[in-house]
Amino acid sequence: MARLALADFGMDAVIDDALLIAVELVANAVKVGEVFHLTLTRQSGAVLIEVSDSSEAAPERQRHSFDRVDGRGLLLVEACSKDWGWRLETTGGKTVWALLGDVESSASPMNPLPPANVPAADPS
Repeated sequence: MARLALADFGMDAVIDDALLIAVELVANAVKVGEVFHLTLTRQSGAVLIEVSDSSEAAPERQRHSFDRVDGRGLLLVEACSKDWGWRLETTGGKTVWALLGDVESSASPMNPLPPANVPAADPS
């Protein structure tokens, strides 16, 4: 369904990256609860992917470890998107978002982008 929406948006050039990002964000949301909400929004030449869940905990980038098979999702989101971040919702929970495509043409007063609130990686 997301693939069809992205194709309808004319976002063929970023479909693969957008689907990867959506899967990673949804996987993180499922880890914290059963209910999540995925939204794809076209903003001029860009697409905004948002996944909301019931947790208010900040998303955390995991430290690299060759022994683990998980923990790379947010690194993939960062690598595949133009920008990403998260925000707490006034109704509870949080939304993690990622922006792909032509970011310069997408920012406008009609479609303000949420401010980035990306936690720093733990240097220890």
